[in-house]
Amino acid sequence: MSFKKSQPVRIVIADDHPIFRDGLRRLLEAEPDLKVLGEASDGAEAVRLARQLKPDILLLDLSMPKHPGLEALRELGSGANATPVRVILLTAAAEKSQIVEALQLGARGVVLKDSATQLLLKAIHTVMSGEYWVGRESVSNRSEEHTSELQSLR
Repeated sequence: MSFKKSQPVRIVIADDHPIFRDGLRRLLEAEPDLKVLGEASDGAEAVRLARQLKPDILLLDLSMPKHPGLEALRELGSGANATPVRVILLTAAAEKSQIVEALQLGARGVVLKDSATQLLLKAIHTVMSGEYWVGRESVSNRSEEHTSELQSLR
């Protein structure tokens, strides 16, 4: 993996459910190589924290009220204010079109909320090493040949 083991992976969690955020924070902080820098309850706050704290990874809920994940992703990648953060979308369910759009907007991964914790941890490390994570496996690039991974998310 290309990131330094001595430096923990710095993470911001964005989800509109406080219990989910708290549980996820506790799971992540139980890992010695991960550090949660902050939590956001909507997309606007996620964008603000990503710009302010400059995390390595933003775990971003796809469907939040007020300022949804795709809107936040669009804002993070646009114009002079583009923020270099690796975004992994967390979602209970997603349409294939939403996943494709998220990847086009710069997301590096998509993890279903019903996944095992170990899968999320693997996704974080895969994305940190420069690869993409879609569904249940890493993807070295986003070409059309990977439609099977996208279809597995239906």
